[in-house]
Amino acid sequence: MKQSTFTDGVRIIAKYLRPYRRILLLLTAFGLLNATAQAFVPLIAGKIFDAIIGISQHAVTPLAPAFTLIGIWLLLQLASNGVSWYTGFQNDKLSTFLSAEYTANGFGKLFELPLGFHTTQKQGDVSDRVNRAANWLDSIVGNVLLTLLPNFLSIAVALVITLFINWTLTIILIAAIAVYAAILWVSVPSLTGLQKKMHRAYNRAYGDSYDALGNIKEIKQAATEKLEQKKIRVNFLDRAAQFWVDMNTIFQRLNFAQKMLVTLTQLAIFILSIFFVREGTLTPGGLVAFNGYAAMILGPFVILGQQWQTIQNGLVAITRAEKIFETPAEIYAPKQGVTPGKFRGEIAFEDVSFSYPKGGRTLGHISFRVKPGEKIALVGESGVGKTTLIDLLCGFYFPDHGRILVDGTDIRKMNLTAYRSRIGVVPQEPALFNDTVESNIRYGNPKATREAMVKAAKEAYADDFIEKFPRKYRQKVGWRGIKLSVGQKQRIALARAFLRNPDILVLDEPTSALDAQSEHLIKNSLKRLMEGRMTFIIAHRLSTVREVDTILVFRNGEIVERGSHKDLVALPGGAYRSLYQLQTGFSE
Repeated sequence: MKQSTFTDGVRIIAKYLRPYRRILLLLTAFGLLNATAQAFVPLIAGKIFDAIIGISQHAVTPLAPAFTLIGIWLLLQLASNGVSWYTGFQNDKLSTFLSAEYTANGFGKLFELPLGFHTTQKQGDVSDRVNRAANWLDSIVGNVLLTLLPNFLSIAVALVITLFINWTLTIILIAAIAVYAAILWVSVPSLTGLQKKMHRAYNRAYGDSYDALGNIKEIKQAATEKLEQKKIRVNFLDRAAQFWVDMNTIFQRLNFAQKMLVTLTQLAIFILSIFFVREGTLTPGGLVAFNGYAAMILGPFVILGQQWQTIQNGLVAITRAEKIFETPAEIYAPKQGVTPGKFRGEIAFEDVSFSYPKGGRTLGHISFRVKPGEKIALVGESGVGKTTLIDLLCGFYFPDHGRILVDGTDIRKMNLTAYRSRIGVVPQEPALFNDTVESNIRYGNPKATREAMVKAAKEAYADDFIEKFPRKYRQKVGWRGIKLSVGQKQRIALARAFLRNPDILVLDEPTSALDAQSEHLIKNSLKRLMEGRMTFIIAHRLSTVREVDTILVFRNGEIVERGSHKDLVALPGGAYRSLYQLQTGFSE
């Protein structure tokens, strides 16, 4: 494992353990107490063994010393068992809550990251990183840090006692530990590259799987279920799982080497003990005690070897997830920022230019003003910057050059939460949650009363079909609103906008995919919604923008024409006129 990965991983774990330092100190104290008690158990057991041998050889030997030793052994065992039970319970509790908190904080952090992050990352990839890091954190803390560490605390005491029993055999134990450490030092670093490849492969596999499930309707329409299943099998079996097998093969070789080392160490101890017992420098009870200490000393190292895969996998997973969490969050409340109330002034784009990272310029030198209550349409072919302009207006991105003013204030200086709460968006494809109708409408204003929610539904002509549902407003709409028709989803989106009561309204041609009846109802509802509000309309069908105050025509990220429908359609050879002719067949 690279030094940077190890140190970064330890630093991250320490950061998440910091709030639990009191219980950690308590568990450490109990662990030290338990380790000390356990360290004397083999010594007492050896003395009991010698006492029993003495009684068998001399019938008149007093029994009191043997029973006293047994009593001490029993007290040590009972104390150790009690402490082990308590610390085990607390360890499980701590590791479980730590993992849950990590997962909650991790996914919670994702909501604070800029929109640009979410548009460039696969949801499944990110989710898998968070889940893997949480699971490995649970394993490291529960199975290694809190379980294995107390065993290492007992090693120091055990080594001191074994020196008094037989220093030659103790040197053999120390030599075995040194050889083991050397094997671990040489073998483990080569695994880091494999582990990173494995984690990337699993992240990619989950990312592709989530993407496919997100387009399940399109997959079924295209009858490509088998194709997607094959892709998923290749990602998981031929790539991710193969990295795991390659990595596990190395670990199994390491485990075999560790077991052989333990076996050879025990063999050396047994052979030398024969001579020491014959010479009288080691009693049978001393041999029993020494073997107990050998197991106590070598055992944690063997477990460490077995758990090293957990440690290394965990640290790699945690450091990979932390790279996501270290992504700078949106600055919702800039220093000396303004918390806007109701907007009463104009919106101004002043020489705004913007480009996505590595994406080339999307908007260039955009300037226009929108007065209170005005309606403005954004027209042009796909990919000319209309949606990007709305994203800039909402503060999802900020201009590379120029500025956007609302009520005379640069939106960079506004509290984003308060600012966005004054904007209502009715998209072409409404985003509904797999929740009740009521919850989906309330998403426009979670604090609104039920009366206000029902009123908003009626204004959007949504109450008509909602009341026909078996559970009415408590009816579940399904994943992405799959149980509703396109028109029903649009009316719920409109109800959400009515409930929000925004100062700035954004309409992404919400009637483009509707049947005639739904379009008629929604157009009437939209007229009421737009009354007195600054409205931006992304227009796909030019017949819907005849009555707006100003039309902005985009080409290659720039405004090439502006004016009313009447003015623009009269321009000979104009871009708007050409688009209008193409859609309607209009000609002079």
